[in-house]
Amino acid sequence: MFRSHQLTSKFAARASRPVRGFTLIELLVVIAIIALLVSILLPALTKARKNAKQFLCASNQRQLNVAAFTYVTDFKDRIPSFSWTRGGGVGAEALATTPKTFTDDLNAASWQAVDMIRRRSSPQNPTFPFQANWIPHILYSHLPLLDYLAGRLPEPMLTCPEDWRRQNWQKTPQLSVNGNTRLPYSSSFIYTPTFYAPDRETSDGGRLRQGGTHGTFTFAQGSSNIYKFGRKKASDIKFASQKIWLYDEYDRHFTKDAYFTHPTARNVVTVADGSVRIIATIDANVGGYWLPTGGFFTPAAVNYSAAASAQGIPWPDARPTTQDGRFRWTLGGLKGIDFGGRIPFQGF
Repeated sequence: MFRSHQLTSKFAARASRPVRGFTLIELLVVIAIIALLVSILLPALTKARKNAKQFLCASNQRQLNVAAFTYVTDFKDRIPSFSWTRGGGVGAEALATTPKTFTDDLNAASWQAVDMIRRRSSPQNPTFPFQANWIPHILYSHLPLLDYLAGRLPEPMLTCPEDWRRQNWQKTPQLSVNGNTRLPYSSSFIYTPTFYAPDRETSDGGRLRQGGTHGTFTFAQGSSNIYKFGRKKASDIKFASQKIWLYDEYDRHFTKDAYFTHPTARNVVTVADGSVRIIATIDANVGGYWLPTGGFFTPAAVNYSAAASAQGIPWPDARPTTQDGRFRWTLGGLKGIDFGGRIPFQGF
C-alpha cells in the first residue's frame, strides 16, 4: 500500500511540472533556417524543372528526326513531305470523301493534309473541312511523317512542353481556335522551307517568299502549273552538320516566348546530321532567296505581328519587329549553310 502511494505521488509530481515549449527566439531561428533552405533549394528546383522541359523538347525533336531518317530510307531518299500531285497519286488509304484529282499540286497537298487529319484524328474528325488558301507545308510538315508512323492526332510528342497554348488546343481538337479549325493539329516543331521548297527561284514557278508578316507567304506556280514542292532528297543536303531541319518558331526556354528572329532568341533545333542543339538566331547566317538570274539574292526579312499570331504572343521589347529571316530562309537551300561558316557562292 505504501509503495503504491509512493508511485502515485511521483506521477503526480511529474504531471504537476510545467511542460517547456519552444521559446519565441527558438521558433524564429527554426523559421529562418527553413526560409534559408527554401531560398537555396527553390532556384535549383526551378532550374532542374526548366532543364527537364528543355531535355524533353530535345527528346521530342530527336524522335521526329529518327523517324524522318527511317522515312528517307523507306522512300528511296525522299524527305518526308506531301506526295499527292495534280495528276493524282492518291493512295489506297485515302477516304472515299477525298477527291482523286486536283486543280494543281498545291491543291493536292492541301487535300492530302485534310485527309490525314480526318483519318488520324482521335477522337475521329471525319468532317474536318477543306482549308482554302492553305500552304500546309509551312506549319503542318509533320503530317506526312505522323501518317507514316500510323500515329494519332493530336500527338503530344509534336509539342514543346513549354508550349502550353498548343497543349490546351490539343485537349479539345474539334473546337476551332479563333475560327481556325486546323491549329489543334499543328506542331511546335516545323521544317525550314528548304526541306520542301526549291533551293532557288526559277522562271517557271516554284517560288515561295515571306509575305507582309511572319504568318503570311506568297507563292508562284508558273506556266507549268506545277508547284514543285515536296520533291527534295536527303542526298541533296551538302552540309548536314550545319543545316537546321526542325525548329520552334518561338524561343520557349531562354528568352521566354520570343519569336525566333528576335536578336536574343536561342532555340532547340534539330540539325540535318541527326543532332539536336541549342542555336542562337543571331549566330545563324542571314537568309535570302536565290533569284533565277544567278548569284544575286534578296534578303528575307520577317516582320513579326502579335495580332497575326494565333497564340497572341507579344514582341518582348522595343527592338524592331522586322528582322532577318536567318535559317527560315537558308540561302542556297539544301546546299546552303545555316551556321558555323559562310555559304559558298559556287555550285548553285
